[in-house]
Amino acid sequence: MRLLLLLCLFGSILTAQTIDTEKSRFMGSPNGRTGSYAPFRVVVEGLGGTDSIILRSVSGGVVLEKQVAVAGVETAEVVIPVLVADDAVVSVSSGPGDALVDEYRPKLPLRRIEPDYARPYVAVFSTDPLYARGVLPSAPNSAICDYFELSEFFGDWRLLDAYDVVVIFNPSDLRLPPGSQRAIAEFCSLGGACLIVGSFRLGEKAVDLPPPAEPTIINFRDVQAQRFGYGPGAIYRFGAEDLRRSRSAQLVLVDAMLDHTWYGADRAPAGKPESRLAPQRTPTPTPLPPDDASPTPFFWALGGGLLLLCGLVPIVAGRISKRTWPAQILLLVGCSGIGALALIQTRPLATVEASALVRLGEGGAASARMFVIAEEGWHDAIKVKLDDASDRSLPRRMPSEPGWRAWVIDTPLVGVTKSELESIEMAFGMVGDVSFRDFGAQARRGETEFSTSEAFLVEWWLEANAYRGRRAALDPMEWPTGLPRYEDARFVTRGAMGVTSRREGG
Repeated sequence: MRLLLLLCLFGSILTAQTIDTEKSRFMGSPNGRTGSYAPFRVVVEGLGGTDSIILRSVSGGVVLEKQVAVAGVETAEVVIPVLVADDAVVSVSSGPGDALVDEYRPKLPLRRIEPDYARPYVAVFSTDPLYARGVLPSAPNSAICDYFELSEFFGDWRLLDAYDVVVIFNPSDLRLPPGSQRAIAEFCSLGGACLIVGSFRLGEKAVDLPPPAEPTIINFRDVQAQRFGYGPGAIYRFGAEDLRRSRSAQLVLVDAMLDHTWYGADRAPAGKPESRLAPQRTPTPTPLPPDDASPTPFFWALGGGLLLLCGLVPIVAGRISKRTWPAQILLLVGCSGIGALALIQTRPLATVEASALVRLGEGGAASARMFVIAEEGWHDAIKVKLDDASDRSLPRRMPSEPGWRAWVIDTPLVGVTKSELESIEMAFGMVGDVSFRDFGAQARRGETEFSTSEAFLVEWWLEANAYRGRRAALDPMEWPTGLPRYEDARFVTRGAMGVTSRREGG
């Protein structure tokens, strides 16, 4: 009777927990970048008697999971990254067995911001958002901005995934919340830019982050800024008073954004700008054939038992009875039993193959974009626990060949080891002394510093970047440390390629 009462009470608690669909929303709405993750505020009500809940952000082939302690509160507000896509779902689970309590399909932002050289997508943090709107207004012909309080600065770079630039107005020397320093470093290591107006005091003391490069001085419309290179990204720092005395603080800040996205060039490169959106074609080579299972002692035991059964049963049954049906029944039962035992044999692991594009730059920071293809027998989705400090990756589903699934996974601050060979320079559509297409053909034949497996990645990157008006250095790389590895699969690495973008015209 007591058990029944407890179950009824627990069931009433579960049904009371709901997602407030009126208050839960994308924080940057009405703006949003399709195919990227955006900060989404989830409001969960009816939490009395519950110690913790699990929030999940689910989109095709990816599950982001966050556990939240809610003891002693009736309503919880949590910010998690949610993909701006039609199939995105937010769910809340609670109690033993991780029972599903409620789920909600978010209303997508009405204004979709596509990657554009002339219009960077910016997250602006300030103690006074009204002041920030006056200094850096959101305008269709310059920068599209979302405004946030400085006190709610995100401690996870995945909440900044959609943005090209982060701007921080901090003239009063306030400390940013814990986790901000790592989030800024990770965002910049993935190629983003951070513009800081005023103080650069962060909420943490010493943390294990690579240092930025030595600062260089750049003038934007007679306003001086310090530029700290950080891998493929950068941090720009302006004095609050210097910016206030400028003729147009808006144009100064926009020029700094374009300096980063255009790599110091006088005009934007050709083609589409770089973004963290998933590409439409995976750069991985033709998948390897499935791994054949080696016969185990259990296999030989089953095979021997089957031969013994087929050889002895007819002889023994013939001596006991002249009828044939007992022998047939015994054979049928015995073979069925051996067949059932065969089903518990260890099966070959599904194949998961990966290539890595490593982005290098100034300072000691680097990031990697891992392209993963997996047999359909593997998991339907890749799960990432947002609370796991050792895994800061962010997967996205991408198109794949029939019978395979594909993801692209961005990982900040990876450890890298460059080849001892000299870097290969790319400029004006040439790689070294040959055209980029000839270089790709040589790589396929194994006539370059890259392996034949890496040639697919080299060709894919050159096709997308060689005519964009930029220069870069290419390097064969060891497989980066810090990338996700999958122990429940036959995990095969197909090579890594390092890219260092140059800040000169090309």
